[in-house]
Amino acid sequence: MDCAARYGGEEFVVLLPETEAQGATDTAQRIQGRLARDDVVGGKVTLSVGVAQFPEDGESPEDLLAGADAALYQAKREGRNRVLRAVR
Repeated sequence: MDCAARYGGEEFVVLLPETEAQGATDTAQRIQGRLARDDVVGGKVTLSVGVAQFPEDGESPEDLLAGADAALYQAKREGRNRVLRAVR
């Protein structure tokens, strides 16, 4: 049931319909750890993530994406390579 899709240039959306926000946060942190261990051309890869949960963080797809996007950009402003929950 989980689904990942490219959403924009370097942005992806991961839908975890049977997972609450804490589980999504844990999953994102595991992915961060995995990326940190991999050697890639040009150096290390970092991952900034915004997490939003239905319906707490939005009742429409647009609201959920906006909340996750705002949290993502807050994570980048705070130094990148962070996972933050949407604030409604």
